[in-house]
Amino acid sequence: MSAQTAADLRTLVTRRVGLAKRVAVLASDPALVRAIEANRCVVLADPSSLDELRAFHPQVVVAFDGFVLQGGAASLRDLAQAAGEAELVLSFANAASTSGLLLGLTGVTPPAALAEPEVRQWLASAGYVVRARDVVVTAHRPTGLSADTEAALRQLLEQVNPDAAADRLLLTAARGAAASRPDRTAGLVSVVISAGGDEGLLSGTLASLANQQRRPLELVVASTLASERLDAVLEKPKARAGVTVVGLPAASTDPLARTNAGLAAAQGQYLAFVEAGALLSPLHLASLVRRLEAGTQAWALSSSSVAAMPAPERPAVFSLATWLEAGWVSRLEWLLDTSRLGPFAVTFAEGTPGAEAALFARLALVFPPAWAPGAPSVERLAADGVDVAALLEATRGRPLRGLVTLRELLDRPPPPALEVLVKQRLEAVDPRLAVGLERVSGAVKRVRSAWREARQDAERELSGKG
Repeated sequence: MSAQTAADLRTLVTRRVGLAKRVAVLASDPALVRAIEANRCVVLADPSSLDELRAFHPQVVVAFDGFVLQGGAASLRDLAQAAGEAELVLSFANAASTSGLLLGLTGVTPPAALAEPEVRQWLASAGYVVRARDVVVTAHRPTGLSADTEAALRQLLEQVNPDAAADRLLLTAARGAAASRPDRTAGLVSVVISAGGDEGLLSGTLASLANQQRRPLELVVASTLASERLDAVLEKPKARAGVTVVGLPAASTDPLARTNAGLAAAQGQYLAFVEAGALLSPLHLASLVRRLEAGTQAWALSSSSVAAMPAPERPAVFSLATWLEAGWVSRLEWLLDTSRLGPFAVTFAEGTPGAEAALFARLALVFPPAWAPGAPSVERLAADGVDVAALLEATRGRPLRGLVTLRELLDRPPPPALEVLVKQRLEAVDPRLAVGLERVSGAVKRVRSAWREARQDAERELSGKG
């Protein structure tokens, strides 16, 4: 650990410890002890035993990697027995750190590190509840890779796991009870519905969801409706077998903010998104789940936007560039499998133009979706368009990186037919010209068809005479 990183860490620890307390530091770090003592604290440094720690009656215990690496969960349970009333400030190297991963990839043994989810499990088993979390980013250490390549790898890993940027973590915990978030329920589809104050729109959407062939189903409704009005609208879907309904009164007028609130409450393995007013065909969710179950992708897309296009223009394969340019990024078409997304952050940037497109692009770059042409299954779905240039500008400081094969990179949808291009140009000049072209084209097709039929009749007649 560099001198600067050590100094940053001491500052964080000292701030978390506070003023005028009895503090036990389970390490030999004279500089840290002096910094804590400067806050009028009484410090017990590097106690020789748990009995010495117990006799000191600390209000705060500061611990580091070595303490936890020695005994894992058992070390924390012993600490809870010796100083259960004390707050715990625990700092450790992050096993998901990009810096550590790159060191290992380039042949250098990274420092001993711990995975945060595992540490949190250990803390919970000892009766601790995490109250605060801080991160430390260490000074850059050259890996020997090209700077551009290293930057690209860092960007990709941090898209998969936002916590990969943190080299060290600092958790502040205290003994107590807290409602823990339940694990996601396997096979359950959670539909997050964002709704404003229109009861009619919400009722129609809920009716189409209640008719979904997929069960079990969880409907999480985040709405600006008052609690009593929302409860009244939710009565019917609550009565359906295999359907669980959660109502969340939400004050925000931002649909994506309401969606984020619903995301925090959803418990299903699968996540879908709906805006009040949308109508889904009964097989919408079931067909997307089957598509995911048949493959290895982490999310699936419906074909509703694409199906609205004239047949000659419809793409046959998924292309992120095509979808962004056409504005086909609506969350109403997504179904995510959280069991395959890992720690990828599924949240929308509230109040930010293009937030839906940004999350769509992040998902598609790291997790190519399951998609195939098909019939539309979502109604009232309108493509608002995507400002691709603005999206690129917004990510200029930290460009989005993707996992893509050369074949996927080169596999582009076929170009539209010449007739389609001519029609589009004429429409841009004068819609009446496009109508005229369509009439002429139809007449030509009818003449060709009549000519083919006459020729076939003549061939049959000659064949009969022979």
